[in-house]
Amino acid sequence: MEKNVCIVHFNTPELTRATIRSVWKHTPDCKVTVFDNSNSLPFGQMDGVTVIDNTKGQLLNFKEFLSHYPHREPSPNRWASAKHSKTVDFLFRLFPHGFVLMDSDILVRKDISDLFDDRCLFVGKIREGSDDRNNRNPRLLPFLCWINSGMCSDNGICFFDDKRSWKLHRGGPDTWYDTGSSFLLDCLMSGLPVRNVDIDDYMIHLYGGSYKKKDWRAWLDQYRGLYE
Repeated sequence: MEKNVCIVHFNTPELTRATIRSVWKHTPDCKVTVFDNSNSLPFGQMDGVTVIDNTKGQLLNFKEFLSHYPHREPSPNRWASAKHSKTVDFLFRLFPHGFVLMDSDILVRKDISDLFDDRCLFVGKIREGSDDRNNRNPRLLPFLCWINSGMCSDNGICFFDDKRSWKLHRGGPDTWYDTGSSFLLDCLMSGLPVRNVDIDDYMIHLYGGSYKKKDWRAWLDQYRGLYE
């Protein structure tokens, strides 16, 4: 199986480059694609990496996309969950045989070959829902997961559902579907095989590196051994 990895990039070029180097250090036969949604700090180029440039909305125009939801709730991170889910849905077409999705603010700590499993709809970590309004619905964490896009498409399963996407609609807890929530529920409803794994065994995560004010330089220095 071809080991395709796709990183959805947003204004974190230094972090994304370290992420890629950590992938290649532990799983050198991975093919890496960066889907660049940046609006200020594009990824640029890197030897051996395929870059898909969406920095001007060439493929997914998010301004036009959001215009279809004029009554959406205010969002401090500009509806990042909906945009991210919409992007992952687009990747289904680019990688019809499946891909490992990862965030740009993680570092891989060991070989990820075991995640590529075409017997399953997905391989990743299921986070259960909680009493917190933001986390009411369970979800497949999008930080690092295998998605069998071919099997999903064959069974009518999408990653993005505009009726179940965080902050696109006003309302009660039933509207709070964070990234990976509607996808998880549809996968489980299908009855097809999935694998719930502890992704902390495979990676470390800065969390929110693309939009929170964090000392990412110190974090990269602390974990330099994972990517150099």
